[in-house]
Amino acid sequence: MLKMKNPVSNRFILLTKVTLVSIMVIVVAGGVVRMSGSGMGCPDWPKCFEQYIPPTDVSELPENYKEVYSAKRDKKINRFADFLAFFGLNEVGAQIRNDQSLRIEQDFNAVNTWTEYINRLTGAVAGILVFLTFILSLRHIRKRPWLGVLCLVQIVLFGFQAWMGAMTVATSLTPWVLTSHMLIAILNVALQLKIIRVAKGDQARVIVLGDFQFKGIVYAAILITAVQIFTGTGLRQLIDGMDHLARTSWIEELGSNIYFHRSFSIAVVLATAALMVLNIQRNIRLKEVNWLVGIIIAEVLAGVGMAYFNVPAFLQPIHLVLSIVSISILFHMLQQLKVRKAS
Repeated sequence: MLKMKNPVSNRFILLTKVTLVSIMVIVVAGGVVRMSGSGMGCPDWPKCFEQYIPPTDVSELPENYKEVYSAKRDKKINRFADFLAFFGLNEVGAQIRNDQSLRIEQDFNAVNTWTEYINRLTGAVAGILVFLTFILSLRHIRKRPWLGVLCLVQIVLFGFQAWMGAMTVATSLTPWVLTSHMLIAILNVALQLKIIRVAKGDQARVIVLGDFQFKGIVYAAILITAVQIFTGTGLRQLIDGMDHLARTSWIEELGSNIYFHRSFSIAVVLATAALMVLNIQRNIRLKEVNWLVGIIIAEVLAGVGMAYFNVPAFLQPIHLVLSIVSISILFHMLQQLKVRKAS
């Protein structure tokens, strides 16, 4: 067990953990929003129908609300297209700018509106906690100079995620924008885990390894899991375009697109099995490996359920959340491992 000097307050460490939970809750809430089709429940951002407390009935909206919000979305779409063009993505920007279907406003649905509204509230709470963590990290700037830097980066990254959330609404849930929004959330989780590790200092558990093999497999598992998540979001993008088809035909319509994701899950299982075997053989005693094994088993079962039972809506957020939890556990494990240098 290794120790670091200059621990920060336990209260601050607790705050960093609560912030991590709040960021994870955003992922869960986002999964529920996608499952329920509530992503466009609020046509504007950050308010909902220009109100801090959204309406519960269409009678509370003006008769021409669709035209009003369609015009506002048009302006946001053009600004987003200009942003993409600035970074050289002219073709992508032009595609969004010229897609008139993005301007079509949906009918008001109170359930969808409040589902999306609650999702935004969780984001607001997480944002406040992220900002508070940064402010309080400044008290420890002399003991942990990197702590303040990481917390500042988290504010910037979280702000970018919030902006991507606004663009997700502006572009009517354009699949690649939605996927980018989710991937940034994963980076938020990974960064917050690093913040917790730096904040804990000598309270953090550190496992000293005799060689790089176990840690190398953790790196490989992170890469494999990231690829699996990315391909999974790609499948979700395709499914999002099948809302006009019967749910029973979705898997068939995916065709060869699903084969890589399904086959690559074997690599995830093998990497997890390798970590389990080494954890036992070398008496490393990382309880997180046991958690990971349980999560991967549940993840595989959820995937099988989606494949053979016509992608049931309730399994979609479960499958997503389990994948985020699994890569979070891997990031957490990585923070605890240190390879002994050869003498």
